Amino acid sequence: MAKRKTSFDKRIVVSGVLAALSVIILYLGCAIEVLDLTMSAIVSLLVVIIVIEMGYKYAWMTYLATAILSIVLLPQKSPAIFYACFMGFYPIIKSYIERIGSALVRWTIKLVTGNAALGLMFLFLSLFVPDEFEGGWMFVLTYVLGIVAFITYDIALSKLITLYFVRIREQIKIYRFLK
Repeated sequence: MAKRKTSFDKRIVVSGVLAALSVIILYLGCAIEVLDLTMSAIVSLLVVIIVIEMGYKYAWMTYLATAILSIVLLPQKSPAIFYACFMGFYPIIKSYIERIGSALVRWTIKLVTGNAALGLMFLFLSLFVPDEFEGGWMFVLTYVLGIVAFITYDIALSKLITLYFVRIREQIKIYRFLK
């Protein structure tokens, strides 16, 4: 029983440290405004590591803690909105979706998820960052480019997950620490 408790404690500590690191990285996205989307994508890689090494429960808890803290603490909300509305939970959802056998069904679910998340991001951006949000043809162009970016992000995320398993996982050995 004590070993299980120790493992639980280690997982909570790692989740907390990664949540704090995630908020710091998202803050860098605020400090350098052109990197807000990039920093959100980088933080999503930390969620991937949590899903792989600790499981869904810790990934969801870390995602929620990071999303709430970043929305509350960051002076500029766009990195927090990108993370909270899409890039934070998508790696978790992706791992569920990748279990589906049919590629057509997988991509259909991914595109529905991407469209819903993009719509949610636009809604929150229009509420919290109204100066940077425009409607009309610019909205349509941004939406289409957002879907293209989503597809690119999904493919890149798959490649980075493979890279993590093939090269990085054995070097950082988080799984050994968590035992």
